[in-house]
Amino acid sequence: MKNIVISDPNYLVREGLKSVFSENPSFCLAAEFSDYDECLKELPALQPDLLVLGVTVHSVDGPSVVKKILKIRPGQKILVIDTKENIHDIVAILRMGVQGYVLKQCDRAEILEATRQVLSGKTFFCSNVVRLNRGLHGEREIQLSERELQVLSLIAEGLTNNEIGDRIFLSAHTVATHRKNLMRKFEASNNVDLVIRAIKNRLIVP
Repeated sequence: MKNIVISDPNYLVREGLKSVFSENPSFCLAAEFSDYDECLKELPALQPDLLVLGVTVHSVDGPSVVKKILKIRPGQKILVIDTKENIHDIVAILRMGVQGYVLKQCDRAEILEATRQVLSGKTFFCSNVVRLNRGLHGEREIQLSERELQVLSLIAEGLTNNEIGDRIFLSAHTVATHRKNLMRKFEASNNVDLVIRAIKNRLIVP
């Protein structure tokens, strides 16, 4: 049986997650916290197999919380439940080594699957973040030019076409063309999808 800790300031989110885990005999809810600081204080003593961390619109900065958690307890397996769909936060959190990331639209089955995958040492991103069921591109090499790699790296920082153009001395139109080509090569549906696929292909270092 795996011990799970839930930390989310939203009461309804916590209750929903408790309902998901309570129905599965493989999981034991060790504790729940509505306050991140309280969770950080108790985490070393609890030593959960998995921390389910809710990042809501009105909560504190997600990446900063994850950073504090991993400083206090290096190697802690974390499943992030996010309601913001913010590319800056998603990329920042993934680069810290978080193993699981699901968005609020995910259903019960997907949350349970994410939990199982993370607990088994694998990574999991829900279908709303990236269409993993269609497979990522680990089986084939994606060829990128040096300029495309530059643009890809700056997209990962969340920069707009104009901002990228100013950074590497290109027109916004040229940057938009590079972005379109990158989307096509990775078969990505949006910027978040593109960045996660690039991370999985080791073209962006987490």
